[in-house]
Amino acid sequence: MNTKLVIEVLNLSKRYEDFQLQINNLKINEGSIVGLIGENGSGKSTFLNLLLNQIKSESSSIKILGLDYAKNEYQIKLNLGVILEQNYFPNSFSVQQIEKMLEKIYPNWDKELYHNLIDNFALPVNKAIKNFSRGMLVKLNFAAALSHHPSLLIADEATSGLDPIVRKEILSMLKGYVNNNKMTVLLSSHILSDLEQVADYFVFIENGSILLKGGRSELLNHFVIETDIKNLPSKNIKYKLYQDNTIQYLVDISQEGNESENYATLEEILLFLAKGVRIDERTTL
Repeated sequence: MNTKLVIEVLNLSKRYEDFQLQINNLKINEGSIVGLIGENGSGKSTFLNLLLNQIKSESSSIKILGLDYAKNEYQIKLNLGVILEQNYFPNSFSVQQIEKMLEKIYPNWDKELYHNLIDNFALPVNKAIKNFSRGMLVKLNFAAALSHHPSLLIADEATSGLDPIVRKEILSMLKGYVNNNKMTVLLSSHILSDLEQVADYFVFIENGSILLKGGRSELLNHFVIETDIKNLPSKNIKYKLYQDNTIQYLVDISQEGNESENYATLEEILLFLAKGVRIDERTTL
């Protein structure tokens, strides 16, 4: 069975006066939730804007759903769902008015799905959205984005500023939707615990390039943090980090078939990658 590529990026370059984004090779398959991770200024937002064709690159080959923007921008965007941190619907509109607007834009608009999501989120249909809370607006944005059955959903910090209960409700809904539909999600968030909860694949951007990419099974339940490494095989020691007045080491225990009750979290792994020193044969432990 062939795997369908939803995003394919080759030799993507975007240069600013004091910053350059360089993504040489990234492929994302259909039906996965991909966690996009990066600190402020890492190039994450630039990358998303390039994927959405909001800015132009100096050189690149970007294909979305097997198509390129130069020839197929309209078709690509009909199959894209986008959720950003800000709300872009008119504040005076109600849930019903937003539906009337969107059903004229998207040929695949699903009225039944939209109303089911609105009902599940318990959103009022006649109240102007300027009176909605932040959580209600995010739920509305997800309902609107999913109701034209996008093949790719890009969500940039969509759940930031929400309380944990609302975030869990939205992420649970999203996970269930992806499981039941052939949709791919690129989910950017500073809340790593959210990504750890739902993502199948992780992409970590640091200083304009991809520092780490891999599936859940490659990254989670593989690493532990140790301070005493004298009895550990040197090939298993991947990074060292000076923290809390001590030197800590990121150790891959999967190579030995070991298990642990205290695996490193995604946040801990990325801290080692961003701030630590990579261990190789030239590194002094």
